[in-house]
Amino acid sequence: MFGLFKKNRLVKSEEEKRAESLPRTKKVQFEPMKISEAEALVDNDMRAVLEFVPVNYYATKNSYLLCTFFYEEDYSEIYMRFEYRVDDLPRGKSRLYTIDKVLMRDILRKFGVNINI
Repeated sequence: MFGLFKKNRLVKSEEEKRAESLPRTKKVQFEPMKISEAEALVDNDMRAVLEFVPVNYYATKNSYLLCTFFYEEDYSEIYMRFEYRVDDLPRGKSRLYTIDKVLMRDILRKFGVNINI
């Protein structure tokens, strides 16, 4: 009876559980694009994310592509996920991508953030 009112929750994969258990996260925003388009570009070439146009969250809150990094403090393990957001509510998310610290450094440099690797 009580299970009737629970929301359907998607079962998380082991990779998602692992990524979300990592101690550090970093979020950056890009100009809005469909998740399928972002995934197609990144699946074709992982460094295509460097062509995405950074955007200031406070300037374009109505819609944006959120990029979240989940990582170890020493950058030995890094996961990246895209999420399309409209009015700060999620409207779809990509699968997780495993990236290296050089790509993360290059992405963050577009936002004026320097990390020592």
